Amino acid sequence: MSDKPTHYDADAGPSRGTWIILLGVVAVLAIGGVIAIAMSGSSADESPALADIEPAVVSGRALAIFTDSSNDEAVGKEIPFVEGVDFDGNAQVLEPTGQPMGIVFLAHWCPHCQNEVPVIQNWIDDGGLPEGTEIRSVATAIDATRANYPPDNWLDFEGWTPPVLVDITGQVADAYGLSAFPYWVFVDGEGRVVQRATGELGADEVARILTSIG
Repeated sequence: MSDKPTHYDADAGPSRGTWIILLGVVAVLAIGGVIAIAMSGSSADESPALADIEPAVVSGRALAIFTDSSNDEAVGKEIPFVEGVDFDGNAQVLEPTGQPMGIVFLAHWCPHCQNEVPVIQNWIDDGGLPEGTEIRSVATAIDATRANYPPDNWLDFEGWTPPVLVDITGQVADAYGLSAFPYWVFVDGEGRVVQRATGELGADEVARILTSIG
């Protein structure tokens, strides 16, 4: 399979920046009352958790939409500050951490994301992450009508350990200039963009970039 990025198809799901979770409710008459069943493509105890997640709060200047790593105008710019939560409702932020960081934006329905996640996780498990660097992730383009939903089940299945910030509305992806998946944004300790990339990078390339920043 090619490692070229998966471009977002606006006709195949919610428009960029306004991705939402589509929930349907079917009323079923039963003896003694009415039972409401959540129809989300997954079990009923998962969708309410996603539906209850508040949109992330983004501040700062947005990065330009990524088109070409050889002439990327975002290099040297500060990343937008983001406050949000993970799938369990725990606080997550995107901000300078004082050390090199790779931020990967993932879509549950993207085949290249599905390839990249286990590769990166195996590398982390094997101790490959360079000392003094970190990986963070953003789950975005969430769409209950598309494959591999819900994203939290997918990432749990893969044993994904990097922190995950949930981008329910797609506004974090917009602010970071996402154009295709997987989408990587590498920053220095001061939160300034060093490099951006789309497509499957693989563990060796991620390690090389993080090491070069340090």
